[in-house]
Amino acid sequence: MDISFKLVLYQAINFIVLMVILSFLFNKFIRPFMHKRTEEIKKSFEEIANQKQEMEALKQNYTDQIKDIREKGKLEIEKALEEGGRMREDIVAQAHKESVSLIERAKIEIDREKRKAVMEIQKEVASLSLMATKKLIDKNMDESTNRRLVESFLEELSKNPPEKI
Repeated sequence: MDISFKLVLYQAINFIVLMVILSFLFNKFIRPFMHKRTEEIKKSFEEIANQKQEMEALKQNYTDQIKDIREKGKLEIEKALEEGGRMREDIVAQAHKESVSLIERAKIEIDREKRKAVMEIQKEVASLSLMATKKLIDKNMDESTNRRLVESFLEELSKNPPEKI
């Protein structure tokens, strides 16, 4: 085995030239490409992180909006229930007033009918009294005198009515 100094020197020089060429190619083409690719990857990760933060913010925003909508819905339902309660109370109060009014009108109508019935009874009593008196007097008086007697009797009854029925 023969190691030649010249051969080792050529191989060393070839190795150094190859390294210089590779270094030149690496620094000229590959390093900028790798650096550019690294920057693009970093930017992609930053964009992903930013988008994730935006998504979290949107999610929180939507969650808050849903919460607000639910609270507003509950408030609207409560208002509707309160309004319904007030309306129910108003309707009950109005119905009570109407029933009291109906009762009062019925009492007035009953009283009027009662007075009317009393007047009818008084007229009937007067008529019966007149007939009885007429039979007693037996045609001594004429019809106009009888009418005057009945009318005066009725006036006296209306001024001093007998006991109420």
